[in-house]
Amino acid sequence: MYHIQEGSLELPVEWKDQSINILSASRSGEPGLSLTVTRDDIPWGMSFDEYVADQMKQVEGTLKDFKIEAQHKIDVGGFPAHQVECRWVAKQGPMHQIITTLLPGKRALVITATMPKEFSAQQRDQVQQVIASFRPRRA
Repeated sequence: MYHIQEGSLELPVEWKDQSINILSASRSGEPGLSLTVTRDDIPWGMSFDEYVADQMKQVEGTLKDFKIEAQHKIDVGGFPAHQVECRWVAKQGPMHQIITTLLPGKRALVITATMPKEFSAQQRDQVQQVIASFRPRRA
């Protein structure tokens, strides 16, 4: 049984979730705060810490003027997590992100909060509250 916000689907057991959820706090379609949730397989033989470091290295090589401002280990919903605060420049201008990667099972779950220009203190606090509210769905 595969659950989505709107309901559930009966899927073959070998199928895996590669969905991307995009949640937006912006009004009227204007650029603003968004939260993206993605899932990823950790390569065989790679530790969770190595996976996160590898992902940041890949992002650094892809995004213009990518800079990590803060990086630390946290706990999210009872699971180990890495949180990285970074900045980079998109075609639309400067971007500010908080990337939280956790391991609630066999696959990595990546929660990325993105804000054009910069998070305000209130936005940063709200993003941290949303991330801290994560609770895994019990089978």
